[in-house]
Amino acid sequence: MAKLPDDFPSIEEQALPWPTKAEEPTDQERKTFTAARLELLSLINRDFDRRMTATVKLIAGFLLESVNSETLRCFPSYRTILETLCVVKSEKTIERAIAVLRERGWIYSWRPDRTKSNHFVFLKNEQVVSQILNYQDYVRGLREEDRLERERTRMSVREGGTGMQMSVREQTSVSGKSFNVIHEPISSIEKEGDLIEANPYAARSSGDGDMQRLPIPNDDREAESMLDAICADMPEADYIRGHLKFLLIAGALTKRKVLKMVAEQRRAAA
Repeated sequence: MAKLPDDFPSIEEQALPWPTKAEEPTDQERKTFTAARLELLSLINRDFDRRMTATVKLIAGFLLESVNSETLRCFPSYRTILETLCVVKSEKTIERAIAVLRERGWIYSWRPDRTKSNHFVFLKNEQVVSQILNYQDYVRGLREEDRLERERTRMSVREGGTGMQMSVREQTSVSGKSFNVIHEPISSIEKEGDLIEANPYAARSSGDGDMQRLPIPNDDREAESMLDAICADMPEADYIRGHLKFLLIAGALTKRKVLKMVAEQRRAAA
């Protein structure tokens, strides 16, 4: 067996579970491995980084399918990936996609020698996973707030009028998005590697500049500079600076969100 690189990840850093007995998993351990592989694929598909395009996620899925449950590694050649995934145009595309997966912390790859293909091991990637889960919690909270606001709006219309009242309009799958005063944010829609933060119809119909996303910083220094400008106008934003930075880097921060979060911080402080 070829010698492993010096920086080869430890068992604790690897995403997929090792069998109790090396290279001899039981039936139950194989089931656990399959479940862990599906969960990891789901997390990779939800990675909102702009570099994680559909092609990159497709290649990540192929690598995951190729992982051996006994060794937790895979080593398909670029040619094999190219011939299997018909939508991939060239080996250069595969090389770039694997570079992105490495940069994002999803995989570790190495080449035992010049005569062999790259070997791949998937990593837990706890920092990125935490960002994904936090963002999903944030989006879930926004949806719940919008639902409650729509309920309050319907109740106020029902109770506020006198004389003949109009019946409450039946809610459909699109009614809350197209006709209510407060438009429902639509998150987790991937378009050219980015996320659409809100219903584009809502932004165009209202003409509200506060719905426009702030530009994504090129690096951490630029992100801190942008946050300095935000916090200078609203000192309360310093208390939520970490969350603002996360949304800014994710390309999901708008002036409206900043104002809303600052208002909540002021209410909490009061």
